[in-house]
Amino acid sequence: MSTAVVIRDPRTYIAPDVWEREVALLLRNPANTRELAEAKFGQAIAYLVTCGENPDLLMGPSEQVDEAWHSFMLDSIPYHHFTDRHFGRYIHHVPELPGTTAQVQCLSDDEAARDGHGSKDGRPLVLERTITAIKAAGFKIDADLWGMESAADCNQCHSGCHDSPK
Repeated sequence: MSTAVVIRDPRTYIAPDVWEREVALLLRNPANTRELAEAKFGQAIAYLVTCGENPDLLMGPSEQVDEAWHSFMLDSIPYHHFTDRHFGRYIHHVPELPGTTAQVQCLSDDEAARDGHGSKDGRPLVLERTITAIKAAGFKIDADLWGMESAADCNQCHSGCHDSPK
């Protein structure tokens, strides 16, 4: 007996008018085509849904996905409604300042690597963990938007990890 794999569609989490609004906001960046803006926003929704369903997992977006998350979050009313409706809470954006996490929080390099802030073969562990989690949640990954060469300096962790606002 085989089990069918269900691929989740980010569009099902957003009302069509909100999807169009968020894509239009991303199109203010002249580097974004409509296709790219839709891809970025879709990956941001997949990321946020995965974050919302896994609040104890340290995750972080790629730079391109982070652009869409920032844009959505700054459009605060639809963002608040999205996070409240789907997760019953607000998903915070927690920027990290380069070089300050270990220093301020007194973490050793080993501790930083264990919690996902280290790197493996020059790639951020948090980004690898994020991609794995999004795939496990049933979303497709757009490889062009999740390049392993860098990760944005922020994450959604808000449930007790070292850079949590609580």
